[in-house]
Amino acid sequence: MNKKARVLLITPNLKGIADGVNRIQPSLGLMLIAPILEKNGHNVKIYDAALDGWEKRKIIDEKNKIVMIGQDEGGISKVVSNFNPDVVAISVLFSNLLESAHQIAKIIKKVNNEIKVVLGGNHISSAVSDYKFFKLQNNSKVKNLIHDLENDYFDYGMAGEGEFSFIKLVEAIIEKDENKLMKVPGLVKKKSKGNYHINPNQSVHDLNTLPRPSRHLVDMEAYFKIGAFHSAKSRSKRVLSVMCSRGCPEKCTFCSTPSMWGQNTRWRSTDHIMEEIENDVRDFKIGEIQFDDDTITVNKKNLFSLCDRLEKIGLPWCTPNGTKVNYHFNKQEEMYKRMHDSGCYQITLACESGVQRVLDKIINKRLPLDTIYPSIENAKKAGMLVHTFWIVGYPGETFEEIQKTIDFAMNSGADSFSFAILSPLPGTPIYRKVISKDLWWDGRSLEDMLFRSSLVKVDGFNGPDEFEKFVNDANIKANLLLKENDPKRFEYK
Repeated sequence: MNKKARVLLITPNLKGIADGVNRIQPSLGLMLIAPILEKNGHNVKIYDAALDGWEKRKIIDEKNKIVMIGQDEGGISKVVSNFNPDVVAISVLFSNLLESAHQIAKIIKKVNNEIKVVLGGNHISSAVSDYKFFKLQNNSKVKNLIHDLENDYFDYGMAGEGEFSFIKLVEAIIEKDENKLMKVPGLVKKKSKGNYHINPNQSVHDLNTLPRPSRHLVDMEAYFKIGAFHSAKSRSKRVLSVMCSRGCPEKCTFCSTPSMWGQNTRWRSTDHIMEEIENDVRDFKIGEIQFDDDTITVNKKNLFSLCDRLEKIGLPWCTPNGTKVNYHFNKQEEMYKRMHDSGCYQITLACESGVQRVLDKIINKRLPLDTIYPSIENAKKAGMLVHTFWIVGYPGETFEEIQKTIDFAMNSGADSFSFAILSPLPGTPIYRKVISKDLWWDGRSLEDMLFRSSLVKVDGFNGPDEFEKFVNDANIKANLLLKENDPKRFEYK
């Protein structure tokens, strides 16, 4: 059958801080799905509800100054009505997008109840993983549901890497072929309350089969105008966000990457990466590249091959997602020099804690504490600015250990710091511990997840507000250190 579908791909409104920096960039996942649909003759539209209504801020929590950023019901309804889709896919990376995603699904069904609504993205993949985990545990204390699919506004969920499986779902829907539909890799469908049809996920083994992202389908100029891409210290507002690899060999208990992308790191070829970069730099007059990989330094050979080609481009680039501190530790100076010489102006090091017990026993991070300071120094010697990630508030971490981490960080010599409060991300061992032992602060839940929002009880603090103030004060104090110690370098930063 050659019937073609009209497919609307949506990213929801953002939940953010009224007086804070709220970041927004195009959805790489949707921009990879779109060209595959287009290649097969389907009509595709990518819609970012947050971008469309960026100036619209609705206060949803006066006390904590939390706002919903993005288009209102009337605006979203108009977009859906005008495009008249057969299928709508809503991408949810993190749980703080869920409230808007559910609202958008409701709006879609109000416009036309026949439209099939699909929930995709990292969140649903992790939710399915947790459902399977707790089902095996048979823990009577855990109400084991895939909550999003208990909402009748969602017809299906799609778990795993959806680039080549989503088109199978779309074609099964448009052909009304139930047998074909129920075989789609990654499909999740409610059968009855708490009972689901779940197909095995599909992974993209060869990343070179992925298309060039369809940036022509999004309003890149609007993203550039806002200039709130991933990195806090961008050299340009005209940023190109790129991923060279998928997967991570680590097993950190707070991170959902291994659950979503696997523990084998798959790389695109240098030619494949550069074909994307060179064309998009030209087409969108790009001024900076930001690599959103989880482990861009894990494979030195691939990294050096990329650096050789980036040097010819001559654009600044950085690693906002963080890199493992001690990869290639004995040859780190050479690696950082190659990165710097090819344009890397800032590296982010994922240090996480300043206490070896926390790294070993709580995070399960294979990181000797005594490699952190030398790695920071090596990156600075190579000519790069060094941003550092730290997380505090893990279950089982003591107040004294939290303070030790802050003190350790502030003595590290790093240029800048992000002290984050632990977020119990679905699909992670820490999330499952929080669920099993009911470690939430009273009145807090997964839907309250925001940067620096405290959801889980912390030793030494009486409530989330007290802990949030403590961490916020630490961030302010730490990030003024460079201004005090080296004003010239601070200005460069």
